[in-house]
Amino acid sequence: MIMFQVPVLLILYHRTDETHALFQEIRKIKPTQLFVAGDGPNPLIKDDYKHCVKARSVIMPEWDCDLKTFYKEEHLGKSKLVYQAISWFFEHVEEGIILFDDTIPNSDFFYYCEELLEKYRDNEEVMHIGGSYIQKKKRKDIYSYYFSAYAITWGFATWKSTWKYFNLNISEVSDEEADAVFAKYALGIKEKLYWNRVFNILKKNQIAYWNYQYNFHIWRNNGLCISPNVNLVKNIGIKSRRRGFRRLMRDTYQILPLKDPKIIERNRSEDKKFFKKSYNKAFFLMFFDWINTILGNEKKL
Repeated sequence: MIMFQVPVLLILYHRTDETHALFQEIRKIKPTQLFVAGDGPNPLIKDDYKHCVKARSVIMPEWDCDLKTFYKEEHLGKSKLVYQAISWFFEHVEEGIILFDDTIPNSDFFYYCEELLEKYRDNEEVMHIGGSYIQKKKRKDIYSYYFSAYAITWGFATWKSTWKYFNLNISEVSDEEADAVFAKYALGIKEKLYWNRVFNILKKNQIAYWNYQYNFHIWRNNGLCISPNVNLVKNIGIKSRRRGFRRLMRDTYQILPLKDPKIIERNRSEDKKFFKKSYNKAFFLMFFDWINTILGNEKKL
C-alpha cells in the first residue's frame, strides 16, 4: 500500500457532512501522519455539543496512521482555534498541509504540495503554497503555478519556518512599519488604502480574523506565495455572503505533472486581478463583522 508521507492537519468544528466529504478525500491518499484539531461547542448554539461530537466521530482512519488530536472543550472561535491548532501542528512537524472542514481538495493537490514543499524547503523567500485559483477557470501559461503576494488559505501547505513569524495579535506593529510594508506590496493607491484600513481595524478592535495577519507577516518578512494556475480545492463553505466566489470554487482541475517557473518573481498582473476579484468586496464584509463585534454579535467559526 502506497501511503502519503506529508503530514496533514484537518481543522474542524461542527459540520459533519462537510467533514465527512473532506475525510473521503484524505482516505484516498492515506497520510502516515494525520493531525485533527476541533473547536469546542458554542454555548449560544443549541445542541452544538452534539454536533461537535458527531463531526469528530467522522475521523476514523482504517489505515496504519499516526493520528494526533487537539480537541478543545471550550469554544475559541475560528481565529484563535486556527492559530493554536497550526502552532500545535508545527510543534510536531517541520512542514505540512492544512485543510479546513469546508474545503475539498482533489488528489492532485496533495502531490502538488508534496513536490513544492520539497522544492522550496530551503528557499526563505517562498513561504506559502496555496491550492486555490479564483480569478477564472484556468490561467493560460506554460508553467503550472506562479508567485503571488497573496496567501489564499482554502487548503494550503507551509513550513514551520514560515509559521514562526506569525502572531495573531498585531498590536505591537507600528503604523509606520505597516505603512512601509503596504507601500512595498500594494499595487496602487487603492490597494494601499485598503490594507491600511484593514490593518487599523485588526489592530484596534481585535476582530476575529487570522488570515489577514498571516498574509501580513509574510509580507513583513519579504515573502512570496505560490498560486496554482488552476483551482485544486473546492470550497463548499462559501454561501450567500460571497456569491462571486461560489461559481469559481465549484470545480477543480488536474495540474500534474508540474512545470516549474524559471525564476521566482511576483506576478503583479495576476495579483491585480486577484485583488479586484476578492478584496474589493471583502472589506465591506469585514466592516460589517467589525460592527457585529462592537454590538456583541460576533460570529465565531
